[in-house]
Formats: sequence, structure tokens, C-alpha cells
Amino acid sequence: MSIAAARALPGLSPDVIAKRLVLAAVLAAVLVATVASSSWAAGAKELGPLQALSLRFGDTNGVAYYTVQGASYHVVATLAAERGTPLRFEGSLLSGQKLIVSIPDSAGAKAQTIELVRQGNRLLVKANPMEGD
Repeated sequence: MSIAAARALPGLSPDVIAKRLVLAAVLAAVLVATVASSSWAAGAKELGPLQALSLRFGDTNGVAYYTVQGASYHVVATLAAERGTPLRFEGSLLSGQKLIVSIPDSAGAKAQTIELVRQGNRLLVKANPMEGD
């Protein structure tokens, strides 16, 4: 800590000033993470238990849903091309965990994704692109 900071805050010890600066930095990091999470959630759809969400990726269609199993959410996403074999992705999510399904389009192209995120008692789904977009 600089001498100027100690002079600017008379009556506070350098240790107290340092602790407050660290606390301010931590609070700023939490705020940034909360805003980033809120921005992500704004583009996501919330899904209720056993509520199906249709997904569409070009000629690949699918559905995502979940069931509550104790403390975890059992998440299921099933995808299939018009004449292809269906693919099922399953996972159990606790609060703060996520499941990402990625579908590559072609070499070097950006993959299409489905991101299922458990936030507390909510399951948010963000797909690129989302059905109806």
C-alpha cells in the first residue's frame, strides 16, 4: 500500500485499508460474474420438470427435458436427423453444473450447441440456434 493511501484515509491502519481493498476487489469480481450470468440467462429458456423443449439444428431436430431425482436433475437431450439414428445425451446436474452438447457443422465452422445449466432450482437451456429463432 502506498503512503498516499494511508494519508488519504487517516485513522485506518494499513492492514485495515489492505483488507478493504481486497474485499472491494472480490465484490467487484462477484458483480461481474453475476452480470455475465444474468446476460447469459436473458438469452436462455427456462425449463420445468417434465416440460419438453423442441430443438432444431438445420436438418437435426430434438427435444430436451429433465426430471428431479433427489438433489439432482436428470437431464435428457435427444437429437436425430430426418433419417438418422437418434442420439440421446443424459446427465445428472447439481446446482451450478452444466451439460453442453455440441454438433459440428463442418471442419472449421462454428459448432451448434445446446447448453443446459442448473442454477439453483432452475434449469436454463440455451441453444444456438434455438427453435423458433
